[in-house]
Amino acid sequence: MPFPQPMREWIKDIMAVIARPDPVIVDGGANKGRIAEEFLAAFPKASLIAVEPIPALARKLRKRFAEANVRVIEAALGAAPGEAVLSVPQSRTLSSLLAPAAIREKYPDRDFERAETVAVAVMRLDDIAPKGADILKLDLQGFELEALKGAKHILARIGLILTETAFAPLYDNQPLFPELEAFLTARGFRFARFYDAFTSEDGQTLSADALFLNESIYKG
Repeated sequence: MPFPQPMREWIKDIMAVIARPDPVIVDGGANKGRIAEEFLAAFPKASLIAVEPIPALARKLRKRFAEANVRVIEAALGAAPGEAVLSVPQSRTLSSLLAPAAIREKYPDRDFERAETVAVAVMRLDDIAPKGADILKLDLQGFELEALKGAKHILARIGLILTETAFAPLYDNQPLFPELEAFLTARGFRFARFYDAFTSEDGQTLSADALFLNESIYKG
């Protein structure tokens, strides 16, 4: 599968870390499947679990990856199984289980006031990938730490984590990077690098993607 666009820096870095040709990848917040496609281009023999709570997008993922080694799970990720209400604005990539806050400033042209609400199932990573994963990617619009709390039993068996994080609360009650880093550091992960930082007009960094490596697997 060719790359749909120039290779991202974090894809290059992950390819340099992952030695096996057939990694297990969990794509939390798979949306339309663009990132999943890039993972499969980098690792054609990978087994990928795409987790997406919005029913219409989950259907599109099943169709898009019908012939690939991809399992689509229609659910949100959280600390405990159950149900929750997902707020889905016109730009569905910004859907969240949290109410919008400074995300309005990050995307001033997006309509958050007329967001639809969808009742969705919530699942734990422990149940979705009970054997762990080589790569865990999280893009959950402020709910990343809650998802990691749902990986209590498998976190030690995750090789690396690429997660969106914030430096200002884009959603109500959103944990910021220091809390996320403290959580992962206490569980044996080492922060490696930021990617794709988003800076506001006044120079404040609002968000970025952060790469963490499991120190028991990747030493040094």
